[in-house]
Amino acid sequence: MIGGVAIVAICTVVGARVVASGEDAVDVWRVTRDLAPGATPTATDLERVAVPPEAAAAYVAAGDVPAGRLLRAAHAGELLPASALGEDVLVDARWVTVPVEPLHAPPDLASGERVDVWATGGDALGASPTPALVLAAALVSAVSADAVGFGGEYGVTLEIAPDDAAAVLAAVRSGAVDLVRVPADIGRAGEPASEAETADPPSDPSATPTAGVPS
Repeated sequence: MIGGVAIVAICTVVGARVVASGEDAVDVWRVTRDLAPGATPTATDLERVAVPPEAAAAYVAAGDVPAGRLLRAAHAGELLPASALGEDVLVDARWVTVPVEPLHAPPDLASGERVDVWATGGDALGASPTPALVLAAALVSAVSADAVGFGGEYGVTLEIAPDDAAAVLAAVRSGAVDLVRVPADIGRAGEPASEAETADPPSDPSATPTAGVPS
């Protein structure tokens, strides 16, 4: 987490400085919210900033929204490193939509984040049920907050491995499901990212916002 705080602090200072010569500046992408490893940045996750040409090579040039997934976490305010994008995907992924009751997931949960899936089953004897961890650090693919079910539930679509599908579906059928937000620096396996994955890119001497992201 210290590394993430340092990234945000550096990028905040960097973003506050104005490029001396606008004609020589190069536009790159800057991340507007925290994104977990495996997330695919979208137009709403990025904004253009201008940097000097000598600093631009380390980052993703602003143009079309970049393809690929994040190989490591990206934090709000961080310039998007070219080395952070790749094709780190599940070879054989499945997508399952989990119905979640209000107040059983972070209210601002969005795609590109990771969550721990917990289930609390009922007990016919009336004893207090014990929550159980079903799946750690599942990637959120979509949040359908407008699709409210009969009991007020909304759908959260998770990308999971095939072997995890049975446990997730059993949890949905057996009782209440809670989704617990995982910090962006935690990877797919629920372990902190390695030092290489969280290494800061070369710092940019100056950056300033420019035009918005194309729709």
